[in-house]
Amino acid sequence: MKRLLCLAMALLLLPGTALAQSDEPCRTRTTVEINQCAQQTLARRDRELNDAYQALLKSLAPAGKDDPVDYAATRRLLQQAQRAWVQFRENDCRAKYMRSATGTVRDIAALGCQIAHTELRTRQLREWNRA
Repeated sequence: MKRLLCLAMALLLLPGTALAQSDEPCRTRTTVEINQCAQQTLARRDRELNDAYQALLKSLAPAGKDDPVDYAATRRLLQQAQRAWVQFRENDCRAKYMRSATGTVRDIAALGCQIAHTELRTRQLREWNRA
């Protein structure tokens, strides 16, 4: 148990992990507290993702009568892409969870995976909206 907790803490302290890069890094001592912190971080990142997605959808509107872009089709494609991305994130992180079939770090690994994917997708949507 002690070894697993040390591994969990090491995962959180790695500079490349999503939890270490969050606004409020998880600096707790127990696995339960680390999981709770990671769940809170994921909830914040999901809200940011949803805000970026909604802003992008709203921006996909004609600039005028002569605008040649089919914005309805563009919005439909974005919605399809987002649904596919959600499924990808779930499957990818579930696979990482299943790989760690035993031990307490599997929850942390899965949450870290979800946070990392969510942060990346949020950046992608924001960049597209700025373009």
